[in-house]
Amino acid sequence: MSEEKGSLPYLISSDLSRFAQTYALRGQKYSRVKIFFESFIFKAGFQAVFLYRLSHWFFKRHCIYLAWFFSRLNQSVTGAEIEFNAEIGPALFIAHPSGIVVGRGTVMGSNITIFQGVTFATRSWHPDDINRFPVVGDGCYFFAHCTVIGNVKIGNNCVVGAQALVSKDMPDGSLAVGTTADIIPGKGKELGGSWVENL
Repeated sequence: MSEEKGSLPYLISSDLSRFAQTYALRGQKYSRVKIFFESFIFKAGFQAVFLYRLSHWFFKRHCIYLAWFFSRLNQSVTGAEIEFNAEIGPALFIAHPSGIVVGRGTVMGSNITIFQGVTFATRSWHPDDINRFPVVGDGCYFFAHCTVIGNVKIGNNCVVGAQALVSKDMPDGSLAVGTTADIIPGKGKELGGSWVENL
């Protein structure tokens, strides 16, 4: 198999290179063999990335049931629900995969870092929203339990802090922190009804 840019071996190699960075940051001794062995056998974050790559590879080849199989296997084994039709560029790093949800229409660039409980999703099930997912640039970080919803655009080199809710575009190099919920009586019933009114 070729390691040309965009091929499955190239993407997996680029993902492994991100995991190699963690050894260097901790000052641990490492080799290509050590990184390869430990990542595939013991690192749940890398396993989540690898199983996503397989599911997406099959999806691109119109093998939908195999794509679904590896996507559901990923969820069962690692706790990450990364839909096979999400588009994620090279050098993806997942630190802890538990509770991660990446919706089917999400698009991400290269060198993305994701921690546990992060969600990329639609804003609602209304017919106007249900197919609108986030688009993320390169070199972004998403910390624990943050949420990015709707067809927002996240620029390059952005950081979304833990538990932040992002529902607006972020320009390149920006930081998102915090979330506040407004409680609007009666609005939930109205919205819930509108999501299914066309069925």
